[in-house]
Amino acid sequence: METDIGKKVFDFIRKNDLLQKGDAVVAGVSGGADSMCMLLLLKELMEPLDLKLTVVHVDHGIRMDEAKGDAAFVESYCRDNGIAFELVSADIPAMAKAAGKTCEEAGRDFRYAYFLECALKHGVKRIAVAHNSGDNAETVLFNIFRGSGISGLKGIVPKRPVDKNKDIFLVRPILCLSRPEIEEFLKEKGQEFRTDSTNSDTAYSRNRIRNEILPLVKDFINDEAERHIASLSSQAADIEDYLNLQTDAAMKYVETVSDGKGDICGVRLDYSHISDFHSVIRLRVIRRAFETVSGRLKDVEEKHIRAIDELYLKQSGKMIDLPYSIKAVKEFGYIYLRKNTLETDERDPGFRTEEENTSFKTDTETSGKISLEIAEREDLKGEIPHQIDIKWFDFEKIGGMPEIRTMRDGDYLLVGKELHRKSLNRFMIDSKIPVSERKRVGLLALGSHVLWVIGYRQDESCLVTEETKKVLVARIL
Repeated sequence: METDIGKKVFDFIRKNDLLQKGDAVVAGVSGGADSMCMLLLLKELMEPLDLKLTVVHVDHGIRMDEAKGDAAFVESYCRDNGIAFELVSADIPAMAKAAGKTCEEAGRDFRYAYFLECALKHGVKRIAVAHNSGDNAETVLFNIFRGSGISGLKGIVPKRPVDKNKDIFLVRPILCLSRPEIEEFLKEKGQEFRTDSTNSDTAYSRNRIRNEILPLVKDFINDEAERHIASLSSQAADIEDYLNLQTDAAMKYVETVSDGKGDICGVRLDYSHISDFHSVIRLRVIRRAFETVSGRLKDVEEKHIRAIDELYLKQSGKMIDLPYSIKAVKEFGYIYLRKNTLETDERDPGFRTEEENTSFKTDTETSGKISLEIAEREDLKGEIPHQIDIKWFDFEKIGGMPEIRTMRDGDYLLVGKELHRKSLNRFMIDSKIPVSERKRVGLLALGSHVLWVIGYRQDESCLVTEETKKVLVARIL
């Protein structure tokens, strides 16, 4: 590219893998200095990179005649330069009111949704937008002021996926340029641009940072502040990538849980393992787990995440209320996060993991995940098994065909050489089986007499001996 600024952008594009030869690109162009600078640079790359470019202009329905002038300006440039152009209009103020959002939020959400729609429609893999280094500095400061963590310090990244399949990327080709560099480039090219009157309205938080706070910082603290923020942003992005890798690995200790109907209602954190992680990773795991349940993190503060973490130090059964009607419950070595939509209490929060989602039936001899078989002892070869997944019982001592079911009032086991009677509830407490799981634990029982707490303990009143003739073989499938 012929100018120093052009070469700087080209190197930035290549370093961050923003564009490849033959790419089709949707470019969001407002007509302002930033977007016109990006458009001119993309136009210069169309031939050497064989780019297929489509410009999209969004009329937000805010500035009326001024907005129509912006649209006509961008359309005219595209027509004169043989570039495909699309115009979309929206009533952003009405959308913002309906969604309970600010116009900034509603406008941003609409733009990116429409950009993605265009990309899918045209088979495009790259969506280009015109953020500059000043925008990045504003974003970092904005995130700090509203209470962000490391992820907020990374600010605006050069490239990120925008669809679920992660094959369409949002790219920011001029993120390496400052506003003075952009204006210098446009002046060299003799290119006019439009000025959005709302950019000077300090009712918008970002405008106040741009027009008042950053200039004060540059004048009275360091005139290189924007560059230093950009450097911090880049370092934070690298740190965030590393922490994400560590968090991904730790997420194996977080399980999705479902309610009695099989609908996803929360997550279970295995704190017997998670508690060993450094607090940085532990808190990130909690944050991600919370987002899994809530679907969003807005208004979720550090104090909420730390309150969940500190819950593990409290006694089993303790519960805290969190944003978005989510409750955190401590159950022995676990913390559950669930939507508070179930008719449940501390005795039965109604959780089970998806892997435990098979109900134990009682009307057949092969039920749920357990099979039962009666065999002659002499036909069974080998030693009496002591594995967790298979148990033998003296069928004649049982006194009838047991059923496979879940917990009922009055259930008990006979344990020890003297066959002491022990209530099933006390056994579960002593075995640290979480309250939330007790009514989902499978039982092999005859009446109230529990022969096997499946996956845990076998009753000792019907053990197979040398005198046993018929054996009931119970097996986890």
